[in-house]
Formats: sequence, structure tokens, C-alpha cells
Amino acid sequence: MNIGWRPRVYRLSGRQMDSLVQIVRDELGVKLSRPQFTDAVLRLFEDMSGFEALPSKVSQRYVKILWQSYQSALSAPKCIGRNRQ
Repeated sequence: MNIGWRPRVYRLSGRQMDSLVQIVRDELGVKLSRPQFTDAVLRLFEDMSGFEALPSKVSQRYVKILWQSYQSALSAPKCIGRNRQ
């Protein structure tokens, strides 16, 4: 019988994930290798309440998603302030 026990749920909203990617960009730049990026994200997780003991499988999934976001920002065309009429 399992009374009152729940598995830990590690969830980040889209906004939180965007914030993590932005922190990495602001602190370390936009030219990190995948291993450098992974190390940076794992260090951020260590500072987040409840994420300091994140299971490896979950952290790998988040790193993959965050890496894709980090990379997509690099390949997105830069917006130049043009007035469209």
C-alpha cells in the first residue's frame, strides 16, 4: 500500500525553459558547443530548488529540448527594424 507517496515530478514551463536558454546566452554567449551547453544547463539545475537531484534521463531530455531552442535562436534571421506598410 502506497499512502501519501508521490513520485517527484520535474516540470518546466515554456517560459522557464526560455529563461534558462536566455541565461546561458547572456552569461556564456551564443557559440557554445553541445558539451559546454550541457554543463551550463546542469549547473543551472543544481541551483534550482527541486532540480538539484534531477534523474539523468529527465535532465537529458531537458538538455535536448533546451539545446534545440539555443540552436534555433542562432539560425533564426535577425530582425532589422523595418516599417512594413
